[in-house]
Amino acid sequence: MRDAISHLKVELAQIRTGRASGTLVSDIQVDAYNSKMMVKELAQITTPEPTVILISPWDKSIITNIVGGIAKADIGLNSVVDGDIIRIAIPPLTSERRDQFIKNMHQILEKYRVEIRQIRHEFVEKLREAEQTGEMSEDEEKRQKEEIQKLHDEFIEAIEVAGKAKEAELRQV
Repeated sequence: MRDAISHLKVELAQIRTGRASGTLVSDIQVDAYNSKMMVKELAQITTPEPTVILISPWDKSIITNIVGGIAKADIGLNSVVDGDIIRIAIPPLTSERRDQFIKNMHQILEKYRVEIRQIRHEFVEKLREAEQTGEMSEDEEKRQKEEIQKLHDEFIEAIEVAGKAKEAELRQV
């Protein structure tokens, strides 16, 4: 369940909010050195201004590869080569685009809610099997079911909190 929450936070960080963030481009796959590599493995990513991302490749010969990878990722950002760095200006979000990002975010949240419920269900099934085979008493099974339900509720609440925070961030102009 903790892994699900950490993966959720990574996915939410990649949703564009109109503010520059290195996470928008850090995990983009780029063809470099005859393999697929992430931008964060090939360059330093900084945000000197709230609406600008700068990418400084360690090897200047792969600048065009990084620009191509960003274009291929189709994240709605245009990159400009400025000497030895790549500059990405983050345009302000339109209200329609904000609504689209919020809708996508709710789909992501639901995916993780389902994952948490599935984990609970699998655990309850294992408890039921253990009780039926005699490995565990009925009281112990009931106690552990209550415990897993508490954990489930805590993690669902964590998903809700993360979703509300991201939605507030997206709605901020």
